[in-house]
Amino acid sequence: MKTFIFGFIALLISTAACAREHQVIDTLGSSAKGQFVAVEEYGYEHQRHAYFVRIKVINVWTSQYVGRSINVELPALRAIDLQKARQRAKVLAQDELNRFGIQG
Repeated sequence: MKTFIFGFIALLISTAACAREHQVIDTLGSSAKGQFVAVEEYGYEHQRHAYFVRIKVINVWTSQYVGRSINVELPALRAIDLQKARQRAKVLAQDELNRFGIQG
């Protein structure tokens, strides 16, 4: 029984060690009435050794995503590459943010 318990714990630890995707979710801004909110999700994906950024607009009144999603991925060669990916995503998302009147 002890062998089973130790084996199960080892399996849980190894599974947790393999799942190395770190992410942060932040808001970029909202519309004047508060109906639309831009959400930025960014982080590091271990399997691809890359930084990723996703920007989406949420209609808070209906709890649904609206518009198109902006996705940027850059190789994780240096720590500064995450900031570059975030800046690139914000530039690409500017039309969507303006479309929904989002200011941040």
